[in-house]
Amino acid sequence: MKRFFFGIVAVMALLVGFGSTAQATNNFTISNYSVDMELGRDSEQRSTLRTKLTITADFPPRQNHGIAPVFVKKYNGHPTHFTLESVTDERGTPLEHKWHNDELRIGNKDTYVKGKKIYVITYTQRDVTKLYHDTGKQEFYWDAIGTAWQVPIQSASVTLKLSPELVAAKRTNLQCYQGRFGSNQRCEVREQGDTLTATARALPKMAGVTVAVGFAPGTFAAYQMSFMEQLIDWWAKLQLVLLAVALILAGVIIVAYYRSIGRRKELEPIPPEYLPPRGTSVTTSAKLVQPFHMVKGSVMAAQMIDLAVRHYIQVIEVKPRTTWRTAEYEVKVIQAPGKLLAEEQEMLRNIFGSSPKVGKRLNLKTLRNNAPYAARVRYSAKQMKGRLTNDYGLQAREPQHTQRFRRYAIIISIFTVLLLSPVLLVLAGMVFCLSFGKVLTDKGLALRRHLAGLKRYIGVAEVERLQMLQSPEGAEKVKIDAADEKQLVKLYERVLPYAVLFGQEKEWSAQLGKYYEQVGEQPDWYSGQGAFNAAAFATGMNGLSSVASSASDYSSTSGGSTGGGFAGGGGGGGGGGGW
Repeated sequence: MKRFFFGIVAVMALLVGFGSTAQATNNFTISNYSVDMELGRDSEQRSTLRTKLTITADFPPRQNHGIAPVFVKKYNGHPTHFTLESVTDERGTPLEHKWHNDELRIGNKDTYVKGKKIYVITYTQRDVTKLYHDTGKQEFYWDAIGTAWQVPIQSASVTLKLSPELVAAKRTNLQCYQGRFGSNQRCEVREQGDTLTATARALPKMAGVTVAVGFAPGTFAAYQMSFMEQLIDWWAKLQLVLLAVALILAGVIIVAYYRSIGRRKELEPIPPEYLPPRGTSVTTSAKLVQPFHMVKGSVMAAQMIDLAVRHYIQVIEVKPRTTWRTAEYEVKVIQAPGKLLAEEQEMLRNIFGSSPKVGKRLNLKTLRNNAPYAARVRYSAKQMKGRLTNDYGLQAREPQHTQRFRRYAIIISIFTVLLLSPVLLVLAGMVFCLSFGKVLTDKGLALRRHLAGLKRYIGVAEVERLQMLQSPEGAEKVKIDAADEKQLVKLYERVLPYAVLFGQEKEWSAQLGKYYEQVGEQPDWYSGQGAFNAAAFATGMNGLSSVASSASDYSSTSGGSTGGGFAGGGGGGGGGGGW
């Protein structure tokens, strides 16, 4: 508890430290922020803008290296061809600066500044006007001082100089808004010849100045994408189409992959099966058919019940299930595991930590949050992959499958190169990986068919199950008297692990419980305060399975020139602070 408490304190201290550092770099004042803009047209009648910022900042000692204004380089969804011309002091001396995305850091990281410092930043842009349908004007609606400045500004002024042809053009009066984003508080505006001037009062943090002036439609040529921009735009749209195509193709290819490795065309017909497959463990069965969506329950629970039914272990309920908790179980070894299959012995070693002796007991609750147990399970899962191929001959590499999927990958790769598509590149890589998939051998196909038949038998109604057992085919496969309830109990017990595996344990155990009542017996492989509940046991085992699984994963649409605008509603803008 103490460690937890001190850990929380340490994390909080770090967060506070980071926050205080960020606040400290913005603990200065901009005494004056002057914006001088020149709006004109180029030879193509497209709008041009040249801006000079003069920012006077007052710094405390040993805190800041300089200022870090942030610029918005797009307007109305297109680039404005932002070009930085110069960064100097008031005497024209160049200042050291460096871009960090859209943030321009001015100053030297090894040097602090203090007192009054003046920064002069000059840059150009184009295509800075837009036709607003609500005002019917082509507007220069611009955030001259953005609403994202992290420091207060004591005084601010914006000057907009119009080129001679724009002075002669029909236009509206200059509108100006100041304050935080959304504010419609007006600024003081003056017009003199070709120059429009707006003066703002003191601006708090996160406040700016926006100006707007409208011109008659057709004053400026609309933005036109360059050939390269058109090419990039076309390519981006193509990628969206290819993404949709790739998703469809991926779905089709994955379905084809599972049909190929599972030999789906050869699976039918599937006759009903009444007994578990001989010489195969529940774990192996689960691993084989897991890709085909047949496994719905806990593999661990199914395998443990199988060992219990075969009298290798006994399941002991030590605490019954309540509304608030699952039942608690112990397992007891009642027969030496030497004759079990390798993966069955391995499961017992995983649970007990070593090969258990007869009489040894373990409370399954101790496996929760047990890292060594989880590591053993993870290792066993890796071993199981090799056993299917090398030990049991259920899967194998199949040249025809490999060649087909590599051919698919090559075709997709060709289109990847032609269309320069990263989406198709990912798809080609995925398909190439699928070419390494292992296909069911004849033995593996027979086992899959047997398990599918057993699942079908478990899933039908009891009356139909009895009819199957009494049919000539059923009588040939299972030598029991369907009218003898004791024999039915033994049959149902043997099939119970697979009912758990296929997620059908509730119905199966309910029918098994009825037969127990009719013969007046309880399973000798189970000990508890009531009848054995396979569903409750499977629920408890699901918890352990999830623990092991998680451990295995360590590994603005309106214009502003007619007075309906607001601060922060135009183009340009940005903000900044210190660094």
